Amino acid sequence: MEEKQRKFKDLINTPFKKVMFGLQILSYILIVGSPAIGGLIGKWMQLGPTKTAGLIVGVFIVGEVLFYATLLFLGKEIVLLIKDHVKKWFKRKKNKTSN
Repeated sequence: MEEKQRKFKDLINTPFKKVMFGLQILSYILIVGSPAIGGLIGKWMQLGPTKTAGLIVGVFIVGEVLFYATLLFLGKEIVLLIKDHVKKWFKRKKNKTSN
């Protein structure tokens, strides 16, 4: 049996789902960039190291909450789609010149 190819366009087909997907992308940025984002905000607000560290943790938590909240609306299929795309980045290319 052939597995159906997942496509973003098929899963993100309503304005609401597009907004949820945008929020999910924002959650990835907040999670990965929490040290830089929190550090910049802490420096801008002239906070001490302890408060800046708390701000970094807060940014990370906001990212996690957004991630799981959007998963409730987008469902398992979007996670599988993203997983498929990430696997393609790390997949080794087959050598076509082998005999």
